[in-house]
Amino acid sequence: MAQAIDVQGKLRVGPSPHIRSKRTSAWVMDQVIIAMIPPVIAATYFFGWWVLGMIIISTTTAVASEYLYQKLTYKPTTIHDHSAALTGMLIGLSLPVTAPIWMIVFGSVFAIVIVKQLGGGIGRNYFNPAVAARVVTKAFFTPWLANWVLPGGLFGSGYRGVDAVATATPLEFIGDGMRVVPEGAVPDFFELFMGFNLGGNIGETSKLAILIGMLYLIFRRVINPKIPILFIVTTFVTMGLWSSFNFEFMMTHALTGTLFFGATYMATDYSSGSLTPEGKTVFAIGCGLLTAFFRITLDHPGGVGYSILIMNALAPFIDSKLMPRIYGHKSRPQTKFNRQSTNHI
Repeated sequence: MAQAIDVQGKLRVGPSPHIRSKRTSAWVMDQVIIAMIPPVIAATYFFGWWVLGMIIISTTTAVASEYLYQKLTYKPTTIHDHSAALTGMLIGLSLPVTAPIWMIVFGSVFAIVIVKQLGGGIGRNYFNPAVAARVVTKAFFTPWLANWVLPGGLFGSGYRGVDAVATATPLEFIGDGMRVVPEGAVPDFFELFMGFNLGGNIGETSKLAILIGMLYLIFRRVINPKIPILFIVTTFVTMGLWSSFNFEFMMTHALTGTLFFGATYMATDYSSGSLTPEGKTVFAIGCGLLTAFFRITLDHPGGVGYSILIMNALAPFIDSKLMPRIYGHKSRPQTKFNRQSTNHI
């Protein structure tokens, strides 16, 4: 209990916190949802109107799952904080346009019930729910997730408004120990940046759209800019060391896959990432190094989701070792960091 003296000189006792912020959980979630509008617009432009259907299904399922779970377990309803809606949007944007409806529903239910709610709820998750759900669906349902198609535009024909031209992602040509980009195997840098002629998950297609969202979150001071920047730069530089600084190879890795999307919207999650200033640096660099390692060693490269989950698991240990030094003390406080006792978002 903290003590304070009022204007009449009387001692008053009251519980913390005494310094309050106008930033609520719902406000933070709303800012991230706003920042995802550019990727949603880009995905709709490239893959057709069904993109909006995917996002509606994933978001509705996520919110309904949280509401029903909390009602059945007699817990306070928290859908008003919009975190479930945000998770649902991330699930929808993390899948290809060919993903069946049952998979969209499965991903949202798994993220909310298994990862988020059973993990303690908002602010107490060791793992990012959307990332965990994406990794699980990829691990168990790869045939449905690897069915990439080229963008067909708003009025494209074929599968749900998309020209059903099967294709491979550029990462499949530059993983598994490759050090150069095969000639003609991937689109040029401009196409990779804009998202033209590029198959993959709908939210990761346009790096321009993701960059707009990233700048918005940085401008609104919702995310720490060093997390996405160090994540991307570390991956870029590591791929340079591997390829003897082959610029085409480095840029192709930077502009393909889920790197930009994961670094902006997933690695910056408050509760599952590191909380200390130095810990955030280690967390971001670790994500980048692991992503590069997986892309170099795996036959079907990607690695962003696995990297974030591994660093999520290490985040409490990192924070326990890098707690800020208390003013006047020569050493850092020695403590075990318990995320279950925090109230962070």
